[in-house]
Amino acid sequence: MTRETKTMEVPVAIADRVQALIDSYDAQEKFKAERKVVVNDLLAMDNLSCEMAVYSLPQGELLDTLRFVYELSGTNSRFVKNILTQTRENPKKVLSDSQRSSAKSLLFNLLNDPSVVSAMKEI
Repeated sequence: MTRETKTMEVPVAIADRVQALIDSYDAQEKFKAERKVVVNDLLAMDNLSCEMAVYSLPQGELLDTLRFVYELSGTNSRFVKNILTQTRENPKKVLSDSQRSSAKSLLFNLLNDPSVVSAMKEI
C-alpha cells in the first residue's frame, strides 16, 4: 500500500508563523530537557553538596534553573516573578548581591520542597 501526500500552497506569512511556533516548541523542549538534567543532578546530591552547587551556579544558569523549579513547584512568589521579569526585560543586567543571594536560597529551598521532588518523578 502506498501513501500519497498532497501539498497545498499557503501564504508565506502563515508558513513563517507556523515555523516560528515549531521552533519555539523545539527550544522549549530543549530547555526543559537541559534543566531536568541539572535539577536531577542537584536532587541526587546530599544537602551540603546541593547547597554548594547551587551557590556556585553562574547567573544565567541560576535563573534558568530557578525558573524551571519555580514553574514545577507551583508556588506563587512575587520575588521570583520580579527577578525573572527583570532579567527577561534586560538579560544583560547583573543581579545585585542581595538579589543573587536571595535567588540562590530560594532555589535551594524549592529543591527541598516535596512538590518539586514529586513533580520531577512524574516528568
